[in-house]
Amino acid sequence: MTTPAFDCIVIGAGVAGTTTARMLTSYEMSVGVLEAGNDLACGATRANSGIVHAGYDPMPETNKALYNVRGSKIFPKWAEDLGFHYKRNGSLVLAFSEEELASIKNLERRAALNGVEDCICISAEEVRELEPNVAPNVMGALYARTGAICDPYEVAYKSALCAAKNGAEFFFNAKVTGIAPVSGAEDLFGNGGAAASDGYE
Repeated sequence: MTTPAFDCIVIGAGVAGTTTARMLTSYEMSVGVLEAGNDLACGATRANSGIVHAGYDPMPETNKALYNVRGSKIFPKWAEDLGFHYKRNGSLVLAFSEEELASIKNLERRAALNGVEDCICISAEEVRELEPNVAPNVMGALYARTGAICDPYEVAYKSALCAAKNGAEFFFNAKVTGIAPVSGAEDLFGNGGAAASDGYE
């Protein structure tokens, strides 16, 4: 079976795929989304914790660190535009030993290198003010004020809906098993283009 030709193919219809498809439809290009499952959010998004991480954990100077922090900053705007539930309630990484206190200090330094704002180590007393039901033997915590929570299913659904209204086409039960060069095509960086194949070519 042959799929229609698109300017851009997005593989996966979870949070990453649907938000990418939505952004791509703001340009003058045709967008197709291939999803192996029979619905949105059937992969990693299905098991997502719903936490919008602040960006202190990835190793500095990596793409993961760069896009984690950028993604965290853009989520409030996405929530406003699309209407999904989002709450910036902050997050705590608790320490219960001297070794763990040293670990959260390292995370604090990493957060600074990654450009995470308002991410600091706090005392046990400050932890108890924020979370009175914390274990009594807590010794401190890393407090990331930009940490947040959301409903990942809703993020995927609202993003997919917007992308579809903007012209993106979704194909379900379309598992990608290979990617091959396409003669005469170019990718966004001017290199030889590629096509994803799952029996759809």
